[in-house]
Amino acid sequence: MFKQQFSFAIIFLATIFTFSSCNNEPIDTVLAAQLAESNSTILNGGTGENTSSGFFKADFNGQNWVATATSANIYNGKIELVGMKGAQNEGFGFILNGTSAGTYSSATNLLSFSPANSTDSYLGFNPNNSTEVVGSVIVNGIDTVNHTISGIFSFKGYWSDTAVSNVAPINFTNGVFMNIPYTTINPVTDTFYAKVDGIEFVENTIDVASTSSSGFPDSFSIVASKANGDRVGISIAQSLTVGTYQFAGAFGQQINSSCLFNSVLYNGDTGSITITSKTATHMEGTFIVIERNFTTNQTKSVTEGAFSVDLP
Repeated sequence: MFKQQFSFAIIFLATIFTFSSCNNEPIDTVLAAQLAESNSTILNGGTGENTSSGFFKADFNGQNWVATATSANIYNGKIELVGMKGAQNEGFGFILNGTSAGTYSSATNLLSFSPANSTDSYLGFNPNNSTEVVGSVIVNGIDTVNHTISGIFSFKGYWSDTAVSNVAPINFTNGVFMNIPYTTINPVTDTFYAKVDGIEFVENTIDVASTSSSGFPDSFSIVASKANGDRVGISIAQSLTVGTYQFAGAFGQQINSSCLFNSVLYNGDTGSITITSKTATHMEGTFIVIERNFTTNQTKSVTEGAFSVDLP
């Protein structure tokens, strides 16, 4: 996720902006986490590295865009696919909730494009209509003998920074990926535990990212996700050392949290995170937080939270 183990959780907290189901909700400081940053890690040292094979292209803004590097992974119920161009983190990234050929709608899967040198991305997600289908990825074939994946895609991408209103959406059309080599390796070595309203949250993936955004300190985001799209995440300022830190609402500078359940977004309101150990490469801690949907005022209680993650 994009350390980003090969998990291409294509959302990056560098954007720190989000999939909110209502455009007047607070910024989601975790779920909009690992888009462009993950691209670079995956293709420059990640588990699924491949910089010479396969073909990946798309048309947009009057140009025919062709990737110079590709990567894919099929593991734990997901297909993760990346096409990049140049050395400036420009590229497409998809997370598809399935492992077989078929059509993957933007409504239930993650589609994105990150421009060069940008901390924001174009997402296949309309922030003004969270249920709108704005595109799809069609996996035409998975060659299990040669370990390659092929398909087509198109989607309308909306700027991930919803606080900016003058960035027009982009239509990405005629997308093709052909014979992209894929791996089937577990990308996750981190651990995450939490109970939500007293029930253990059993994740399928754990994504860790180093993030930055104007007005917020550089942070580490840790996002645990289920195959159905439910997520629990926390964000911790990189400057913080061992100690306990209190949540200060959805726009806290030191720590933040958010969760997504049944497409409803909740932001961290009250609670605390304790960093129990931290080195340059690893961090462990515990947390407890009340997550609140600031439109309906409904809450989720996250308790017994614990994490042990390698840092990007």
